[in-house]
Amino acid sequence: MEIFRCSLSYLISLVLFLFHSEAAGSPTRGRFNQMETFKIWDVNQKLFYLSNKQLVAGYLQAPNAKLEEKIKVKYTESHDDMFLGIHKKQLWLACVKSGDKVTLQLEEVNITDLGRNKEKAKRFTFHRSHNGTTSSFESAANPGWFLCTESEGDGPVSLTNKPRDVTKVTQFYFQVVA
Repeated sequence: MEIFRCSLSYLISLVLFLFHSEAAGSPTRGRFNQMETFKIWDVNQKLFYLSNKQLVAGYLQAPNAKLEEKIKVKYTESHDDMFLGIHKKQLWLACVKSGDKVTLQLEEVNITDLGRNKEKAKRFTFHRSHNGTTSSFESAANPGWFLCTESEGDGPVSLTNKPRDVTKVTQFYFQVVA
């Protein structure tokens, strides 16, 4: 009886260990296909807003604060990979390569359809890297190209392959909106 109790105790411990290891190793478990809304702003305190169908980052004062766009996130199967879109719209950020240049575009797509075509979805996918309280977003289709804003004044949200360039800001605060 003592051997059975010991074996049962060992078996329960093993199952709990394996369950814990599986859950800990998969931080996106339960987040795949989930949509969340975030407030995003760069480390210079510039907020995102739309201007003539282009995503822009700038300093929005009280009368213009209502122009701020929230970002919706749809997680992919990979940890920290996500689609980024404009909240309450079907506009999604896409990385488009032309020659040596990669540009950021807003495209109207049904994001759930992209899950069926991984190659097409790749240009809409960003990898989020955590850097303390800030995050950076790298293009999955174009490694080394990061979401950025201009360090001076208002300007379009774009991509850069020089994340250490002082004229570009690649670090963002990214906060879930309740």
